[in-house]
Amino acid sequence: MLSGDNMDGIFLIDKPAGMTSFDVIRKLRSQLKTKEVGHAGTLDPMATGLLVVLVGKTTKLSDLLMAETKTYQGSITFGFSTDTFDKTGKIVETLSEFDLSESKIDETIKQFLGRISQVPPIYSAIKIQGKKLYQYAREDKSVEIDERPMNIHSFERTSNLNNHTFQFDIEVSKGTYIRSIAHDFGVSMGIPSHLSALRRTQSGHYSLATAYKLGEIDEFTSPNFSLDDYARSLDKLVVDDYLVPLIRNGVRLDERQTCLEGPFTAYSKDNKPIAIFKKDGKNYKPLIQLGE
Repeated sequence: MLSGDNMDGIFLIDKPAGMTSFDVIRKLRSQLKTKEVGHAGTLDPMATGLLVVLVGKTTKLSDLLMAETKTYQGSITFGFSTDTFDKTGKIVETLSEFDLSESKIDETIKQFLGRISQVPPIYSAIKIQGKKLYQYAREDKSVEIDERPMNIHSFERTSNLNNHTFQFDIEVSKGTYIRSIAHDFGVSMGIPSHLSALRRTQSGHYSLATAYKLGEIDEFTSPNFSLDDYARSLDKLVVDDYLVPLIRNGVRLDERQTCLEGPFTAYSKDNKPIAIFKKDGKNYKPLIQLGE
């Protein structure tokens, strides 16, 4: 059975349709025999694909890994829209006759590239005044939803138009709802639409290609990436000897030691890893102690 540092790692899971992200976490807690399991970005129950799962100390990396860009394959279908903006929702608008072409779709895609904000779907877990949006929706209460920052880095149609549906690849920033893009796409074209399929293929540097199926995991399964693997992948900062015990006691670093923007791993002069740091305001906060 895995124990100690062996339990600390990043598992890449190919989430099946019909499960929530928390369903996956709950199952993995049982399979790995540990309660210390988290994730770095949820997937809707309808969606499949890459769920980055954090076990042991790596749960402290959640915010860092959640901030990474995400890549998806999906489908948008025209003819009706739903309250959830995807195929699982209640139909709210239909249109039986409309003029649709691949050239019009491609022109609309160009309009979406580089967008920097969107209105999230009412059926989401975002909190407004201490209450999740989907709770307002279930109680049939109206609530004002502000636009939130996001970015569409790339967006490409990958299939012909077939049965009022086209497939696409898209890369987006943290906090982007592909359901909202699918809904807004139809609004831009004057034709109701919804997200009819979604599969996450990439999250930051992590790819679906090496992901485990849920049934392949037990307490003897090694993570795809150990905590040491992650630490070695970051920028490296060698610190003076006097700082090593201070870092071990949780001291923060500042511009006297480094001006790095991204996370980094601090090493002693004899090349031993000490801690992973992230920028926090004007200084650097230790996230995880290493090599203890």
